[in-house]
Amino acid sequence: MVRLQDERVKQVAIGGSILLVLTVVVTGMWVTWRMLPGLLGEWIGFMVGIMTTPFCMETSFVIIGLVIVIFLNHWRQQRDGDEFVDLADLPRSEIEAKPQDHDDQNPIS
Repeated sequence: MVRLQDERVKQVAIGGSILLVLTVVVTGMWVTWRMLPGLLGEWIGFMVGIMTTPFCMETSFVIIGLVIVIFLNHWRQQRDGDEFVDLADLPRSEIEAKPQDHDDQNPIS
């Protein structure tokens, strides 16, 4: 049960840090875009204007969130490896073996 709680704390910490970074970046752009010179300042000002327009703001945050979720999922898959197992490559004894009892299998108890 302790391992499950540690995993939840880690997930909440990652999610909270993503929201904090996103908040800092958007607020920083909103406050400082007028101080940036030339084309970069105009472009960031245009993006801030679009991001703070009703309906566009929600859409842009949904797109940013979707990109973050896809990136994190891709990163997790690269770290953990492929989830699919080809049963033809496993020995027959391993396929027919009973699963071991784990505390995580019965969340009700």
